[in-house]
Amino acid sequence: MKKISLAVSLLLAVSSVSVAEETKSHQHHFYGGINLGGTDWGSLGSGVTDVTRVDDPGVSWGLFAGMQTLPWLAFEIGYQDLGKSDLKDVSGSYDAQTINLTAKLSYDFAERFAVYGKVGTQWYDWSANGSGVYEDDTGWTPHLGLGLQYEFHRNWTGALDYTWYNDIGGPDINYFGISAAYHWR
Repeated sequence: MKKISLAVSLLLAVSSVSVAEETKSHQHHFYGGINLGGTDWGSLGSGVTDVTRVDDPGVSWGLFAGMQTLPWLAFEIGYQDLGKSDLKDVSGSYDAQTINLTAKLSYDFAERFAVYGKVGTQWYDWSANGSGVYEDDTGWTPHLGLGLQYEFHRNWTGALDYTWYNDIGGPDINYFGISAAYHWR
């Protein structure tokens, strides 16, 4: 009887350790990552469009750091370069960048898969400089986003991401991209 009690106790101890290990993915921890994608800038202000047109934007990239506070809630701070594009009819370029403060709400809908939504604000800086064109602006505006995340490993995740940046000096900017993050658990 003692052997059975010992075996059952040992089995329960091992299984509780494995369950605790599985649930650690959502325990409080820090993470950091990078993203890469493209942007669509929509309509630029009249100070730019009265003088010239703008080529399609280039590559957008960013860095972020976050803190998972609850299984469904994380907070992030990040930098996003929203790309640079040449002015078509005159020499010069348009570029934009942001520093983001974001709340990220997620829901695990399958093993290793989660869907998430983001809401936050950002400080932006954009400029259009060229022959006959000089406009720039800085300020604070909101952003919203959503994405699909996959956990490759206990410490690594990847995601498909969309973020809508409201009124970055006139245009709303849409970002589409991928990201990778390392989690210190």
